[in-house]
Amino acid sequence: SNRLNELGVRFNLNEMYLGTFHSICLRWLEEYREYTRLKRNYILMDQFDQQFFLYRSLGEYDKIEGADQIMGKRGSSWYRSATLLKWINTVSEEALDPKTLYAAPDATVRALGACALHYHCQLDEENALDFSTIQYEALRLLENNPQVLAALRAKITYLMVNEYQDTNTIQEHILLLLAGENPNLCVVGDDDQGLYRFRGATIRNILEFPKHFADGVCKQVRLTVNYRSHPDIIHFYNRWIGEKDWDANGQRFRCLKCLADFDRC
Repeated sequence: SNRLNELGVRFNLNEMYLGTFHSICLRWLEEYREYTRLKRNYILMDQFDQQFFLYRSLGEYDKIEGADQIMGKRGSSWYRSATLLKWINTVSEEALDPKTLYAAPDATVRALGACALHYHCQLDEENALDFSTIQYEALRLLENNPQVLAALRAKITYLMVNEYQDTNTIQEHILLLLAGENPNLCVVGDDDQGLYRFRGATIRNILEFPKHFADGVCKQVRLTVNYRSHPDIIHFYNRWIGEKDWDANGQRFRCLKCLADFDRC
């Protein structure tokens, strides 16, 4: 704000949506709460709260046919609740429909769908929200309420996402839904730094980003100067990763890098 004032730019930063996907989605849920399932004074659970929430009702999940294939039969109740939490969060982060899972021919997938449906019913009863379902509820808000989506599209002219290699499926759905037909959309990232698959991130988002647009619409700008790492580290890494085979079944699983550019770092 101070820098903008120094430059004579009259703009209120409070009009921007700045933050993580989770914080921005939570802001939308609060601004448009009347369009969601949430009531006043809802509970927002962190990961420990969420696992304890499942731990307390683990007996209910044991009654679901095939649930042991999701959370295992052995181990302590706390350990099994942690395994159940991981799979339930995956359903939310991958934007999967629990009803579709429940209708699947595979017994294990059906069990996962049943567990997810039961969990969502519990959230409704407790007027609760967890870290993963923040984004799930935000996506439902945008998909099920055209007036809300139109209002946000009218407010938001430009979209920019950093560390795009660390985004997950539901975040991409939300972003593309907001962008609409004429997106002013910029994503920044490096597929070589995709380290968060264990937290639900998918490298597919950045590798396949241009495919969401007509040929020639998506412009790629290469940022080839590394200001943070020692040149010896950069050169070693580029040689090492360049020796790997990133092609399989006609697909390439790494963005092409111009090593000539990196050698000038």
